[in-house]
Amino acid sequence: MPVKPAGGHVGERHPQDQDAQDRHPLLVHAHIGIWGRCHLPSSSREACGLGTVDDSALSLTYLDLIWLHAGSVELVFFYPLAVSVSHFIDSVVPTLKSSLSTALRHFYPLAGKIRSSAASSDGYEIHYVDGDSVPFTVAEYSGDFDDLSSDHSRLFNDMLPLLPELPESSIDNNDIQILALQATLFPECGVVVGISVHHSACDGSISTRFLSVWASACAGAGVMVPPSV
Repeated sequence: MPVKPAGGHVGERHPQDQDAQDRHPLLVHAHIGIWGRCHLPSSSREACGLGTVDDSALSLTYLDLIWLHAGSVELVFFYPLAVSVSHFIDSVVPTLKSSLSTALRHFYPLAGKIRSSAASSDGYEIHYVDGDSVPFTVAEYSGDFDDLSSDHSRLFNDMLPLLPELPESSIDNNDIQILALQATLFPECGVVVGISVHHSACDGSISTRFLSVWASACAGAGVMVPPSV
């Protein structure tokens, strides 16, 4: 899948330790370095025989609207993986990106944005235009992987650098981004996948199905979209 660069490219390291400290002033135990950011298109034209999906809109229900101003749900997944930086960049990242693009073909509205409804003066909808994309960040973290992934209390601020931030947006400007993703390497220890998804656009069931499809594609098992409920 084509990748449109945004603010650098994978393989060229751009440390932003001070930026992380500025955004998270209590972060003193570890440092984050951002290698690059890109946008992965969903390419809905190729999705499941959909043909040409140039423009689509899904209306938000009353229960969705409850979460309209609640912001994002944030998740982190820890994967023990003793790989070097070069292996991560050359092998793991390309697999994550290609499988993510594959998964997004089946869940292309997640690449869209929340806006005021074009058909109703007081409604809202998820609007998708073919070619919309999801921001994907690649980073390195110097924290303790085993400590952060263990089942005990830990400093919340040490987790924050592992989570992608949804782009600044406003419902008044009709441009609320729905999904952002980040893959963070702990060299020779593991990889963390961080997810931020807007709650009004995606509930637990849908996000679980999306992650299952992404994981399946990443493992090379093919893509099976679970049936809708």
